[in-house]
Amino acid sequence: MSYLDRAAVVRARNLLDGAIPSVSRDVEATALAGYLGLSRRDLERYSLLRAIALRRESIMKTAGSLHMGDARFTGHEADCHYELVKRFGEPLHQGTILVPADAIYRDLQAVNASAGGYLAGTKNVSFVDRLRNTSISYRLGAQAMPGQRENITIPRGNGGSTGTWLSTETSQAVESTPTFLQIASSPKTCSAYSEISQRLLQQGGPAGEAIITGVIADDLAVTVDGAVISGTGASGQPTGILNTSGIGTVPGFSLGYAGLLAAQKTVADANSIVNVGAVGYATTPAVSELLKGRQRFSGADSPLWRGALHDGEVEGVRAIASKQIPSATLLYGDWSTLLIPEWGVLAIEVNPFADFKSAVVGIRALWAVDVIVQNPTSFVAITSIS
Repeated sequence: MSYLDRAAVVRARNLLDGAIPSVSRDVEATALAGYLGLSRRDLERYSLLRAIALRRESIMKTAGSLHMGDARFTGHEADCHYELVKRFGEPLHQGTILVPADAIYRDLQAVNASAGGYLAGTKNVSFVDRLRNTSISYRLGAQAMPGQRENITIPRGNGGSTGTWLSTETSQAVESTPTFLQIASSPKTCSAYSEISQRLLQQGGPAGEAIITGVIADDLAVTVDGAVISGTGASGQPTGILNTSGIGTVPGFSLGYAGLLAAQKTVADANSIVNVGAVGYATTPAVSELLKGRQRFSGADSPLWRGALHDGEVEGVRAIASKQIPSATLLYGDWSTLLIPEWGVLAIEVNPFADFKSAVVGIRALWAVDVIVQNPTSFVAITSIS
């Protein structure tokens, strides 16, 4: 397939740079593992709804045949699936569909009205999805690391060399040894399950496609984003920022101008700002409302939170409000130091026999990720805000 050549991958990646989460240059080659470099036409042809329907059909044919072989999963979506199988290996579950990262980020981008969502057509407006928390980690600058295959380790400097002045021409430099730490990361799998009717697979159209990608893919994204913020590190969850040892803390009692400046000073004083463009605050709508009603200086119109409650500014820094953040909490830091490795690609598993009598199909989505806080001192948590 010509669209899978290296040049096409690079061209597609350049086109998608504005639509997908940023990826550090150090992992650029690895990140391409989940991308097929699909052309715009091939992306438009790709349908997750059709992929599920075709996969279901292949399973049903296999189950009804006298031989044990797998009825071939065919079509454009199947071509993409089998190319990813070459890269990541054959899935254990017969009904698995490997979804190329190109299509995942295209679908996530389509729900953003300002980035093209207003242009998406539909024939059915009877379905209204439930409201979700606003995901924040990628919006503030967290870096995705797609395409991982094995457990990974990342070295981090812990101590540097010591510079000395040489008083004479014969003075000698004093030997000092830099020290390093190692950050280990392994996949944690997030899943979402839903059941849909055979009729939806057959007649869903654009609206059915939106249901599948919205209910499953977006739910996974919000769940992962919540773990990035406050994952416990237990029960299969990654360890989120708030539960990472070594992050800074500032008391939140009667939070005002001094407390917000203290958060900025704590990170800056630790030399932990790597990318000034990714520095930001994240908090709840209740806290943003509280801060917008408080003044920096008495007798002046100078609110602590400026702009909209959901996306504003605090002391020259972007500030986002979302219920992804625990109540009465504000998190400040350099979000570019946050890495989110992804193992393989989004996997959709199809069970055509979820409810055989009612022709109901079960759909399970699996996404293996982790959270790496490279520099704990790059973040400060303000809790118990009042």
